[in-house]
Amino acid sequence: MGVGGGIVLVPLLVHALHMAQHEAQGTSLAFVIVTALVAVVPYYGHEKLDLALALWLTLGALPGVLLGSRLADRTSAARLRIAFGAVILVTAIRLLAAPPQAGSGAALWPALLNVLAGFLAGTLAGYVGIGGGTVLVPILVLGQNVDQHTAQGVSLLMIVPVGIVGVASYARRGRIGHQGLPMLLAGGAIGALAGALLAHHTKAPTLTRLFGILLLATAAQMIFGRQRGNVPRSAEPSGGIS
Repeated sequence: MGVGGGIVLVPLLVHALHMAQHEAQGTSLAFVIVTALVAVVPYYGHEKLDLALALWLTLGALPGVLLGSRLADRTSAARLRIAFGAVILVTAIRLLAAPPQAGSGAALWPALLNVLAGFLAGTLAGYVGIGGGTVLVPILVLGQNVDQHTAQGVSLLMIVPVGIVGVASYARRGRIGHQGLPMLLAGGAIGALAGALLAHHTKAPTLTRLFGILLLATAAQMIFGRQRGNVPRSAEPSGGIS
C-alpha cells in the first residue's frame, strides 16, 4: 500500500502486546524505516518512482516529523488514538466515495506546494507514529493525478528519511520498545518485499479500493477499540521507556 505498515502495527502493538501508545508509535517508526527501505526496491525496478517529487516532499517532511514528535510528547495517549483514527477515517471515506481516475504518473503541483505537502505528511508521521503515507498517497493520487503505483513508490522512498528522523526524536524521549524489535524488523522486511511484488500484479483502481478499506478498518479500531497498555501522562517517568 506504500504506507510503511505503521497503520497496522500501531494498533497491533497497543491491543495485542499491550504496549503504551507513545512507545508503540516510536517502535512503529523504527519498523517503517526497514519496511519502506525494502519495499521501495521493486518500485524502483518497475520505474514507479519520481525521484524529484520525492526530494521536494522530503524537504518538507523532515522538519514536519520533528514538530509532530514534539506535539505527540505533549499529548495524552487517548487523544493521540482519536487523532490517529480521525485522520485516516476521513482519508478512507474520501478515497472510497470518489475513487480517482487513472493518473498520468507526473506531479502537477509546483515544488513549493509539494514541500508543504511533505511537511503535512511528516508532521502526521511524527505525531501518530506512522510513515506519513496515509496522507501522502491520497494527496498524490487525488490532488496531483499521480497513478497509484507511483504514489506508493514515492511515499515509500520519503518514509525512509522521515522514519530515521522520527525514531531519533522518539528515542531521545525513551519512546522505543526494544523487546522483540529485531524479529519484528525481520518479519517486516519479508512482508514488505512480498507486498511490493504483489502490488505490481494488482491494478491501480483495485489498490486504491484496498487502501481505503484498510484505512476504514484501522480507523474503527483506533477510535472505538478498548484502550490498553497506556500509562497516564502524570505517572510517566521523565526518562527511560514508559
